[in-house]
Amino acid sequence: MNGIHIIFITHIIANSLHTNGKGESFVNDQVETGGKVEESKSTRIKTLVGSILGYAADGLDMLLLSFVLVFVIKEFGLTPGQAGNLTLYTTIGTLVGSYLFGFLADMYGRIRIFSITILLYSVATALIYFATDYSHLAILRFLVGMGVGGEFGIGMAVVSETWSKNKRAKATSGVALGWQLGVLSASVLAAVVVPTMGWRAVFLFGLLPAALAAYVRFGLKEPEIWKSKNEYKKYLQSKAASGTLTPDEEAALKKMSGFPLTKLFESKKLTIATIGLTIMSFIQNFGYYGIFSWMPTVLSQKYGYTLAKASGWMLISTVGMLIGIMVFGILADRIGRKKTFSIYYIGGTIFCILYFFVFKDEAMLLWGSALLGFFVNGMMGGFGAVLAEAYPAEARSTAENFIFGTGRGLAGFGPAIIGAMSVGGNIMGAMSLVFLIYPIGLLVMWTMVPETKDIDLD
Repeated sequence: MNGIHIIFITHIIANSLHTNGKGESFVNDQVETGGKVEESKSTRIKTLVGSILGYAADGLDMLLLSFVLVFVIKEFGLTPGQAGNLTLYTTIGTLVGSYLFGFLADMYGRIRIFSITILLYSVATALIYFATDYSHLAILRFLVGMGVGGEFGIGMAVVSETWSKNKRAKATSGVALGWQLGVLSASVLAAVVVPTMGWRAVFLFGLLPAALAAYVRFGLKEPEIWKSKNEYKKYLQSKAASGTLTPDEEAALKKMSGFPLTKLFESKKLTIATIGLTIMSFIQNFGYYGIFSWMPTVLSQKYGYTLAKASGWMLISTVGMLIGIMVFGILADRIGRKKTFSIYYIGGTIFCILYFFVFKDEAMLLWGSALLGFFVNGMMGGFGAVLAEAYPAEARSTAENFIFGTGRGLAGFGPAIIGAMSVGGNIMGAMSLVFLIYPIGLLVMWTMVPETKDIDLD
């Protein structure tokens, strides 16, 4: 996977042009180009790598529990309900972290809050090693969720504000790759560490992202867009204190002030877009959690797959997801966000129908899982860019975290909903209904969400 990672990072190196909106330029780690300021190549690379690794650490720390849950249940004598609630506490923490840290990043700076979120879930994960009872586990998993929920949107905002508009979707889809790489790392880590060091030792590796946080904090600088706008806001505030604001400056200060969340509902058009993007986020995450949480069980119960075969299915489907995310970024920058989402919504619908109603042969199920992963989770590659482009700098991290975090949090109930629909043990029948959500996503996108390709961020 490292090879894929390096190749993709190399592929999406591009130029990024920014100004501060006042005709002023900042030159720290930047160069002048045609009267505009371009983030340096090293800044773009560091930002992208830091955000990818941050999101990979998200996936690693979030999924470690699932790979060792059977050992946790045995040691602490947990009931099925208690074990399930550990996931619920994590989901609630993710929602809280999404909202809290998104606001803070817009108000106090991306990089500082980004580092705090990574430190939070890293240290909380490592402390599980010392947990002595169920309450400790529950609290620590809530904290892990908070850190994971906060990190996503901040990393996406930083990359969006650093890379040029013609390469923005490729860059943000690169960040989305990180989660899948983290999940794969968690599975490998559990397989290697548990047999020799026990399940608790797995969580000590959660300290590794803490080292990453130090790198992120001291190796990166605030994006020029956020920094220049924040400085301009302070400049206007100083003028307001002396009563020398012009009417235009007063209007600009009013627009930049206030609680970031209100910016997502500032006009009728923005409100409709916010609702639409939240529904789209829910649909993407519902399909992912619903299908990929239950499919190993389905393959085992209906087709008699062994654990090894089910693991192979997960590996192939994850490879399909990685390719789908990369392709989404390439297409979105070439043909537009809405056309690319349309391809994936239609593909998701078709391959859900084929997979659950048509494919019966083992080879078709195996390779079909790659295409299912391609379309169902590949569209995740588009959310970083489209969410960043729909909102101003003073609310960008809030938008990324609030919208995607809400969709992800609500979709976390997807596996439970599918389980409840499996009346009489007909889990395959319940899962086959997942294909219905993608036409809904397609309709919502075309009627509620604007095309944002090639826009300049403000």
